[in-house]
Amino acid sequence: MHGQDISHPKNMDSVGVSSGLTSSDGDQATAARSAAKYGGSQERICEIHTTPRYRSPTYGCSFIISALLLLSTALLVCTIHSSFYHQLDPKGCVMTYMYPAYYKILGFDEEKTQLAGKYGLMLYKNYYDDSPPVSDASQLTQVGEFDFTIAKSAKIQPTGTPVLFIPGNAGSAKQVRSIATETWNYYQQSAKSSRDGPGTDQIRVRPIDFFSVDFNEEFSAFHGQLLLDQAQYVNEVIAFILSLYGDRGSSFPRPSSVLVIGHSMGGIVARTIFTMDSYLPGSVSTILTLATPHMVPPLALDYEITEIYERIETFWNRGYEGPHSPLANVSLVSILGGNQDITVNSDAGNIHHIVPQSHGFSVFTSSIPHAWVGSDHLSILWCNQVASTIAKTLGDVVDGRIPGQVKPLSERMKLFRKRLLTGSIDQFDYGVAQTGEETISLSEISHSFEKPGNIWAYPPIHWQGMTPPQKSNKHLYILTIPKNKELDILRLLTDVKYGPLGNLAILFCKDKAQNPGSGSSLPSTVLSCVRDRLSAVPIPLSTTVSTMPLYEGNSFTGEYQLFVSKSLRDFADFQYMMVEDRGRAYSDRQYLITEFANEASTVDTVKTSTIGLLRNGIVRSKFPTAPSLVTTLRLSNVANSLLTYNLMVKDSSCNGSNSQRFQPMMKQSSWTMNEDKYAVNIANKALGIDINFHGDLPYFDKILLREDKGIDLLFWTDPTCAEQLSFTLTVDKYGSLGKVVIRYRTSVIVFTFMVVVLTLRAQIKGWSRTGDFQPFGLVLSRLAKSLFWQVSIGFAIVSVVQSLKSELVRLSPITLVGTTDWTLSQDSWFSGAWIDNMLLGRNDIFFAFLAPVFFQLAVGIVVFVWFVLNSIVRIVALFMRIIIRDSATGHSDRQGTSIVGTVTMAGIFILVATVVPYQFAFAATTIALIGICASLLARAQRMPSTNSEVAWGRFHFSMAMLVMFFFLLPFFVPVLMVWIRNLAVGWLKSFPSDHRVDYVAPFIVFVENLAQGSAVTRTSWKRYVRITIGLLDGMMVYLVLFGVRYSWQIYFLTRLWVSWLVVLRFLETNIGKAMESRIRRAVLHKQE
Repeated sequence: MHGQDISHPKNMDSVGVSSGLTSSDGDQATAARSAAKYGGSQERICEIHTTPRYRSPTYGCSFIISALLLLSTALLVCTIHSSFYHQLDPKGCVMTYMYPAYYKILGFDEEKTQLAGKYGLMLYKNYYDDSPPVSDASQLTQVGEFDFTIAKSAKIQPTGTPVLFIPGNAGSAKQVRSIATETWNYYQQSAKSSRDGPGTDQIRVRPIDFFSVDFNEEFSAFHGQLLLDQAQYVNEVIAFILSLYGDRGSSFPRPSSVLVIGHSMGGIVARTIFTMDSYLPGSVSTILTLATPHMVPPLALDYEITEIYERIETFWNRGYEGPHSPLANVSLVSILGGNQDITVNSDAGNIHHIVPQSHGFSVFTSSIPHAWVGSDHLSILWCNQVASTIAKTLGDVVDGRIPGQVKPLSERMKLFRKRLLTGSIDQFDYGVAQTGEETISLSEISHSFEKPGNIWAYPPIHWQGMTPPQKSNKHLYILTIPKNKELDILRLLTDVKYGPLGNLAILFCKDKAQNPGSGSSLPSTVLSCVRDRLSAVPIPLSTTVSTMPLYEGNSFTGEYQLFVSKSLRDFADFQYMMVEDRGRAYSDRQYLITEFANEASTVDTVKTSTIGLLRNGIVRSKFPTAPSLVTTLRLSNVANSLLTYNLMVKDSSCNGSNSQRFQPMMKQSSWTMNEDKYAVNIANKALGIDINFHGDLPYFDKILLREDKGIDLLFWTDPTCAEQLSFTLTVDKYGSLGKVVIRYRTSVIVFTFMVVVLTLRAQIKGWSRTGDFQPFGLVLSRLAKSLFWQVSIGFAIVSVVQSLKSELVRLSPITLVGTTDWTLSQDSWFSGAWIDNMLLGRNDIFFAFLAPVFFQLAVGIVVFVWFVLNSIVRIVALFMRIIIRDSATGHSDRQGTSIVGTVTMAGIFILVATVVPYQFAFAATTIALIGICASLLARAQRMPSTNSEVAWGRFHFSMAMLVMFFFLLPFFVPVLMVWIRNLAVGWLKSFPSDHRVDYVAPFIVFVENLAQGSAVTRTSWKRYVRITIGLLDGMMVYLVLFGVRYSWQIYFLTRLWVSWLVVLRFLETNIGKAMESRIRRAVLHKQE
């Protein structure tokens, strides 16, 4: 802005004139003298100024922003409290105990890997139960109670199957100890069975050698380059491990692959190794991941992590195409902890969109047989119920007779499903075996024909209420298999361990003298029978003292019962089912209940809307309507995992009665992943039963593991009990708050930045129009009354459009009356993926309010941050006024200051290029900006009120930029933590991507300009206001479209805008003006 702007009032708008900027020569002279006195210039008086009412570091308090601040604080507190204390699975993990020995392998040094100084390799052994890894004890050095080192010259001779453990973010290599210990215990049991069992194959049972990578507890979730370094190191480790195994003879060939277990981000490292050039083809064929976020990174703040995720997803999606594809023999199983894991959203652990079901699956620990417990991010490693099952799974799938060390893919997946999936054993049951028939003469054995009916219970009715005899004679209970076509399923529940060593045995018999289809209940005295185990699956035991699966009170019992569900078509050739009581000792709690039922009649399907559930819930006064062993409540519309529920069950008559053989229990089954949850002894609980589940993420296609959608609640009740249950299912509104936090926690960064961008845009637009740069707080308060509510309504409309689009795509093709079939085009703008990626992603139409609520919550957060930053700047300015009393009254040497600033910037650029990461430079720049704002405030407060417009304008502008810089800090703090951690472990090598001077140079130059007292003049703003505002508008559009999913782009968009501010400032210099003038002349000449 030039001097003639002051001398000609017509070039100034009315607000500028009313600000004390008059056209009189006296005022001109006074302003010039004041500017010279306080280190300014007459030209700069018209840069950034403000009216007298803005000459204070005001907070901009108003009723609406105060209310938003209070509401946001209350909502955040309630949401965080809900996520930590409500709708969490019961904590029932049992600690695993061991005597570990950790052997650090020094031989894997710099000669074999460039990362030896940063990472390490460890071999785990049991301290007492296993032999040392080397024959010469002098090659071992004990460095701790359980820690040893293996000399470089030592020759390690492992004899088992190699397994490699990869820890996660800030994880320890020693976390392998629980799984390794349980695997050793299982090996000892299997080896003993092989030695003692007749005809067993002894050469198959081999120990497992557990190696573990030591990443020095590195923050791998915070930096993409760390994942690449760890993947590179793991490939080198695998090659080294395989080199340790020599020729072990024809019985045990040299291993050619390693089993990999990855925890948290270690699972991502395990998948990344396949994309590296250093990967040895075929060296990994089996991967187990624990609490790994496969679909999205836990923090989408680093662009390199996002690129790595996209790269491995592309590779894995194509890796199963064709029989000779790189992943054709690779199996992947993802084990998730559930809602106790608040570190990693278990929704992100779903791999069904990555791996075909023939090669892998996802499963929750609450579904794993004999575990049935949720686990948090760390307990999933030491929880004994989980660790022992994983150990048995590893012991089952390994096979030392094969170079790959694991069974073929189909057999391997069969074993994985058997061990880890509840009820999956039914998939491998092909009916009753037709061999091994035996003849039974009823005249020689005590027997009884039970009364024909659909339900039969053991022990006999006359034993009820009495202490069962400790021993009785062998007896056969004969049940006629109904040939009624309406009955199609056999169900059986028992706590008796039936089979060759049990008290009971199940036989299916036929009378050769009769036609099997005749349905006669009068057999001859001789029957031909087949003994069968019925492929039963374990489920938790439910008694009057059961508190959670496998627990009675606070005591872990591990007791379970067996459940059978089979089609009656499998028994078409048989007429009778016999229960053989072998006359052995009985306990007080033994029962066996059989039921012949029509499966469809035991399913109660409820279809209701989300609003209907919120208003009325689901009420059943008599459930089931008819006595049944198992009844399913199918909630077909309950599919959104953001809502949680509470189930209150009442059972007044049979509860605690001796006539009830077991207490009612329930299994919750989800539609999108293998997530089952059991609740035992469910009747009359004061707090009810929590119902919650995981589902699909908003930015990914829905993946159905079964045809129907929703959740199933399976109720086991004693069908001999005359009274039914009654229950009420309601939405747990407070418990649902925590689910929103887990899924959308990083979106807060995006919405708060939207608020900052809109506020800064309004400040700049108002300044370019009126000449007044208003305080951030006042503009924020004004927008909270108008624009922010309009934006919230717009977000609600966008959310509704997303929901409608999802429904249209789901219903396509659609037959219209009087027209031909119409299919929604996948290439149309409405069906594009960009709609699904907007804001919070697609969701049910009921949740259209989430985006507006998040935005208003973000307003409250910005208000809070503004109050804090304003207070900090005020305090620093106060100290400046006290310590430096006369600095603002003297003439400053601007030329000397400019030279010092230029040298300082050059030094910072050199440091960023060589030593420190650019993230550190940005954090330091933000801190420096606080000092600059405080200095500007101190100067403005010292100046006479009649001549302080420029100083106050610069202060308000700098404060607005400080708020923007502050909300960029979350993108840099994680990398700074990585850098500081590397310094702590003595690793001084940094990543080339962290030394990008161009990434931080615009911010440093901009802040240096503010420190020099240089700012963009209003003349430049008015000439290029459309570009300046347009860049902010473009940033806002990106935040709406892709901000939540690709939030790391926020920094680069801000860098672009700040670079434009630096360009505008450059255009105010003599060189800039000359360049601009030449460009204008060249453009005009070209147009002529």
